[in-house]
Amino acid sequence: METSIASSIGSKGCVLVTDGDERSALAVTRGLGQAGIPVVVGAETDSSLAGASRYCVSRWRYPSPLTNPMQFISSLAEAIRQLNISAVMPVTDASMQAVTEYRERLGLSKTHGLPSWESYNSVSDKYGLCHLAVELGVPIPSTIFVEQGVPPADTEVLGDYPLIVKPRRSLMSVNGHWARTSVHRVGSREELNQLYRTVPYLREPSLIQKCIEGEGQGVFALCNAGDPVALFAHRRLREKPPSGGVSVLRESIALPKEMTDHAVRLLKKVGWHGVAMVEFKVEHGTGIPNLMEINGRFWGSLQLALDAGLNLPNLLYRLAVQHPVAMPASTYRTGVRSRWLLGDLDHLLMRTFKSDEALRLPSGYPSRLRSTTEFVHFWQKDLYYEIERWDDLGPARYELQKYIRHLVKGHS
Repeated sequence: METSIASSIGSKGCVLVTDGDERSALAVTRGLGQAGIPVVVGAETDSSLAGASRYCVSRWRYPSPLTNPMQFISSLAEAIRQLNISAVMPVTDASMQAVTEYRERLGLSKTHGLPSWESYNSVSDKYGLCHLAVELGVPIPSTIFVEQGVPPADTEVLGDYPLIVKPRRSLMSVNGHWARTSVHRVGSREELNQLYRTVPYLREPSLIQKCIEGEGQGVFALCNAGDPVALFAHRRLREKPPSGGVSVLRESIALPKEMTDHAVRLLKKVGWHGVAMVEFKVEHGTGIPNLMEINGRFWGSLQLALDAGLNLPNLLYRLAVQHPVAMPASTYRTGVRSRWLLGDLDHLLMRTFKSDEALRLPSGYPSRLRSTTEFVHFWQKDLYYEIERWDDLGPARYELQKYIRHLVKGHS
């Protein structure tokens, strides 16, 4: 059952930010708080990363949107009634899926800073999104569309292994709740066949794609009924695992024209409303930006935009409460870097203790020595730490304690 942790909030309407243990939830909380907007942080536990921030005025505990979506919605409805909530900002796929589908039960209008359920599903469906990209002339990796859950006998059109297998969605509905799926990397025909035989969600339509070697880049966007209000671009400098995954060091860049045009074309086509991150991989050698996916909710590297001068959570709030929102007059700063320190430590530990083969590193990847040298560059111009902030130390303490508990548990 849900529990309200703090009591009085005051008469000013608050924003309920879900999934408080996500780093993106912390960035949203800080962005709103710095703009003077009270924030209630929701989570499945009494304490959370964003809930430890000085900008959190109250915490709300709810059932899991992944395993109990209807109870989750009922709990949010209760929070909205009790805590004078004026806007809800879901952070994960599970909470966004539930909130967009059942927004009427929450009293959220179709223009409440959230995409329609149809739009959200259209960008979450990787199978359909790749078809749409082809229709619009947006580059994607060489792809085989697997419709019936059986891979074709011949995959030579994609080139040599390894290949990437992507399920249709990151979440699949199973018996009234949501189950997470994974992107798979296969190194042989035998691995490919075994994967399709043993993974249930690959019975749905899926994708087999060429493995693109290149730099990850993305366009952050805030749209009003398909029209871009704010745009931002970044590139990934380090990830965990090192061969590709979650970014741990990233940098703001000027908007690349071709990539930005592709992103805007896709978002306009689906009539996107709210925030999204359109992710690309720029292929080495060709420079072609290949579409990877669209995140139709806040994303892990959001803090970078804030540090570079673009407060997307505040702009989304203005859109949600129907204040005028225009493209910000001042552009964001380029060359700003955001570092997730403990994630970067994980990257270094993997690089140190695992072989290149085990990590599936591409040719030319930095050596162990270089990785160590780069890690200890703690102070650089325009480098910001994502979690560690002198004016908001609670989240750093919370994350470090959780990290140490995880290490101790792993070695016990």
